[in-house]
Amino acid sequence: MDGMASKMGKSLTAWVMIVLILMSGCSGIVNANLETPDPQLSAMPTNTVTNSATPFSYMTNTPVIIPPTYTDTPTLTPSATDTPMPTDTPLPTDTPIPSPTQGNEYVEPGYVKAPILLYHHIADAGYVTRYYVTPELFRAQLEKLRQWGYTSITISQLVNALIYGGELPARPVVITFDDGNNDIYDNAFPIMREMGFVGTFYIVGNRLQSRYYVHAEQIQEMVNNGWEVGDHSMTHVDLTLDYSIAREEILQSRLDLEAAIGVSISTFAYPYGKTDEFITNKVSEYGYQAAMGLGRSWEHTMGTLFYLTRIEVQGDYDLSTFAALLPWSGN
Repeated sequence: MDGMASKMGKSLTAWVMIVLILMSGCSGIVNANLETPDPQLSAMPTNTVTNSATPFSYMTNTPVIIPPTYTDTPTLTPSATDTPMPTDTPLPTDTPIPSPTQGNEYVEPGYVKAPILLYHHIADAGYVTRYYVTPELFRAQLEKLRQWGYTSITISQLVNALIYGGELPARPVVITFDDGNNDIYDNAFPIMREMGFVGTFYIVGNRLQSRYYVHAEQIQEMVNNGWEVGDHSMTHVDLTLDYSIAREEILQSRLDLEAAIGVSISTFAYPYGKTDEFITNKVSEYGYQAAMGLGRSWEHTMGTLFYLTRIEVQGDYDLSTFAALLPWSGN
């Protein structure tokens, strides 16, 4: 009996120990899980998951539109080509723009001070008349211009400086001749070439190649020596009296002259200096860069681009009267 009791006591002790070990091990496992919980095993949504779910759904169902980024670039600023001024018309390719040289001055766009002189005939009519300046008087006038420091430029050089700005001589002068009379080639051209001046010659379209008027070959020679050609209508008629002839007189005359002479023409001279709103608009519409009128002003602005004032030099003007036509008539 004692032996059996002893064995039973030992077995009971062993079972107690096993139970204690098992209880201790399970407690360790439970404690370990409580102290270091695995977030992936959590069945409860955390605040992070809850907050991220809502914007994700919003971004998925609503497209995100990124507003354009605006920068100050030239493409967002209207350029000169967007304005009505003839900055739509390219610079003439047949008339060289003067390069900056000593004695030239930079002119800001929008304003040019320069007399534009107008002659019709350089010849001796045998008597004093408005439209004929004798070669001797013409030479004396050019000598005075040179003495007073003037440098001649073409009308396109003036217009380009007016529109775009650029270099011009300190005392510029534009010398123009109307109608296409042959005595301009015979008398004015050699005197001006001798004295270093250039001119702008306005030709009446239907007079080209006619008796008493210049021919295409003569004009080409003048152009090769720095002169410029402008259009003076087809028949020299008052354009304000009949609008139906505007296209023929303003556009077709230029096309015919350009084809005959082989140079581009960018300026127009109104016959008798007469124009109105309709005619001026047509001159601009037909692609001219500027137009010539009559007057006494030396100052030119964008507002006068299609009526640049020219000062007529008449045959009965002496040198004192001639000096009074100019802004600079002394040293």
